[in-house]
Amino acid sequence: MKKGVGVVLIVVALLLALPGSGSAGHSNTRYFFGFNVGVGGPGYYGPPAPRPYWGPPMVVAPPYPYYAPPVVVVQQPPVYVRQPQPEEPDYWYYCENPRGYYPYVRTCPGGWMKVVPQTVPPN
Repeated sequence: MKKGVGVVLIVVALLLALPGSGSAGHSNTRYFFGFNVGVGGPGYYGPPAPRPYWGPPMVVAPPYPYYAPPVVVVQQPPVYVRQPQPEEPDYWYYCENPRGYYPYVRTCPGGWMKVVPQTVPPN
């Protein structure tokens, strides 16, 4: 009878030493074999045995991504300068003093004369 009880105790101890289904795939399970009578008391042989965790796996959610605020660029509207157009592009402008046509003569103190351009070159 004593041999049967000893065999049963050894089988139970070996079954307790096997990892359970809750720790399947995890290798961080530690086991303690000894006597634990208070911390540092008589018969103390090390830290207490860890209790197996039977709950769902602990998952830590990733942090939310940080998006920098958009850069605001303020631009001044473009300034358009309208160039003055000649009064009538069908005329040439002639100056008496100094003698010449625009744009060869830039300024005319006496005023410009409108001249109808010759469409046929002289012979």
